Amino acid sequence: MKKKELIKYLDNYLNIKDFEDVSKNGLQVDTIKKEIKKIWYSVDASNYIFKKAEKEEVDLVLCHHWLFWWVEQTLVWLAYDRIKRLIKNNIWLYASHLPLDAHNKVGNNIWLLKAFIRIFGLQKEDYKIEKFWNYHWNYIWYMLNFKKEIHISNIITPYAEQMQLIKKLYNFWNKKFINNIAFVSWWWWEALQEAFINKIDIFLTWEMAHHQIILAKELWQSILLWWHRETEKIWPKLLAYYLRDKFDLEIVFLDEKY
Repeated sequence: MKKKELIKYLDNYLNIKDFEDVSKNGLQVDTIKKEIKKIWYSVDASNYIFKKAEKEEVDLVLCHHWLFWWVEQTLVWLAYDRIKRLIKNNIWLYASHLPLDAHNKVGNNIWLLKAFIRIFGLQKEDYKIEKFWNYHWNYIWYMLNFKKEIHISNIITPYAEQMQLIKKLYNFWNKKFINNIAFVSWWWWEALQEAFINKIDIFLTWEMAHHQIILAKELWQSILLWWHRETEKIWPKLLAYYLRDKFDLEIVFLDEKY
């Protein structure tokens, strides 16, 4: 497939122009190659990922965590080493941050929510899905409202185990039964305030700084913390599978955790 065609399709499919983000979403590193046959997908962009991509002879790396932010940076030390490896081996790098968090078909948050629904066998009449928190004119995250309250012990443990998530629950509400959960692949303290204002029983997020946990306790806002990569490893696979089926591309996932 022609590179220009795939990049244009990805930009439109992910609506990257609609997001104000710290990441430079879209194509970050270009090469002289024109055709894309093999895609590598990973959560992160780093040298140990690019070394594997080099061995696999891939054409394009899709990642969630990027190399370039909305500020320019100098190409020295690790930045130079990473870009040099990509260009030398004719590997494109495409990044999507908030557009993938927000996507309603292959995004992180919607699939964390859908997995929750499937694992617990919830029927449509048991819940209602709503968007949660308008961030820079975009609704990126979701909340799940239950028609009947659910015991907290029946939710947290089996869900985390099946999703292979590292969990830490701070039940500051001290509730045994919950009525809703907000799924937020983020650590932003403003979202914590939003959860408190909207009376969210469980605020599910991936990491928090010490002062943010103190704030949660002060607000009596219960939070469920999961490790960053674990909550964001879903979308690269889903997007890659989607591109494989639509354009008959070869895909490979050899992500590495630390």
